[in-house]
Amino acid sequence: MSDRELGLTRLDDYPWHQTTAPFPLPSTSDPRFNDGYYWGFYSKGCFAYFGMRLYPNTNVLDGYAGAVADGEQRTVRASRALRPRVDELKVGPLQLEVQEPMARQRLTFDESGTGIAFDVSVEASGPPFFEEPHVHHRRGRLLNHVLRYTQLCRVDGTITIDGELRAVQRWYGVRDHSWGIRESMGPPIPLRGTEPNRGDPRAMRLWLPWEIEGQQGLIALHEDSDGNLIDFEGVLRDGDGPEVEIVSARHAFEYTPGTRRLERGGFAVTTAAGDEHEFTFKVVAGPLSPQGFGYVRGWQDGQPPGVYRGAEHVEFDRFRVDDPATIAGPEHVALERRMGVSEYPAVVVHADGRRGMSQIEHPVFKPYRPYRLE
Repeated sequence: MSDRELGLTRLDDYPWHQTTAPFPLPSTSDPRFNDGYYWGFYSKGCFAYFGMRLYPNTNVLDGYAGAVADGEQRTVRASRALRPRVDELKVGPLQLEVQEPMARQRLTFDESGTGIAFDVSVEASGPPFFEEPHVHHRRGRLLNHVLRYTQLCRVDGTITIDGELRAVQRWYGVRDHSWGIRESMGPPIPLRGTEPNRGDPRAMRLWLPWEIEGQQGLIALHEDSDGNLIDFEGVLRDGDGPEVEIVSARHAFEYTPGTRRLERGGFAVTTAAGDEHEFTFKVVAGPLSPQGFGYVRGWQDGQPPGVYRGAEHVEFDRFRVDDPATIAGPEHVALERRMGVSEYPAVVVHADGRRGMSQIEHPVFKPYRPYRLE
């Protein structure tokens, strides 16, 4: 006899079930399990973004969209009950249409109190980069077990800012799709115990996907306060050649004096074949704070993403990100909890003159001595 609580959806007509349950149910009942997307697209002076994520064990679909323009970040956050519309990728003024898997998506964001709206088509520039799994335990509990792929894109359509319609023509972009268990998403679960807490040694993160003429690449790493490498991965596609592993990277960054805000710099990568590629970059838009997306308890109720907020819920905020002397974040977040900016659209130039762009994710969590950042 069937469990009448577990109804079927259109997805159940496909032969890709991985558990003995209707398609929307994951194999784990962990309330932090989630599955979703991020897109960023950018040109000089403008940085737009869109995200959407499902939390089947808390019955939530939530998302965010907005842009940074004229030094101000404006974001709408929306949440709804996932069921019964589990196969509809729409929440509040945000809608996602996967037109061709791994190739084309349409992102629609209707104006909702921020003065921002867009309707864009996203086309993959190449196959996705499948990143290494992130697995993390503490005091016997699985805190994080996440899979992610990153894909570089080009974006076309329109964006409206305060009534001014702007063409989006072949803007650079990047998206990621990740799924699994994340400590920072879903209802907070206290972690208690008697074992000493070894803490988190990460002082700096660098996630840098880039696209230039005839080349795409990605490096991701963490370093401790002395610049010692904690983890690293990288991949490169150059011309018509195959995807190759990047085995090491160097970086030389410049920041707004007295701050952790990235301005420009350079990086170099070495492949497994011994080939070296050198680049310079300059930040040309944004930056933005992911706390505006709702991360790190950036929602107005002070809770993380994935928490049930009712059948339908929409909220928005706007805050300045153009003053390097301040820690940017939503006004409803206490100053001591604001995470500041960490996402930087940049023009990237190869040593051979080829040009393109990147979204550089570069938070500095604690003092980082190689650059004398406090």
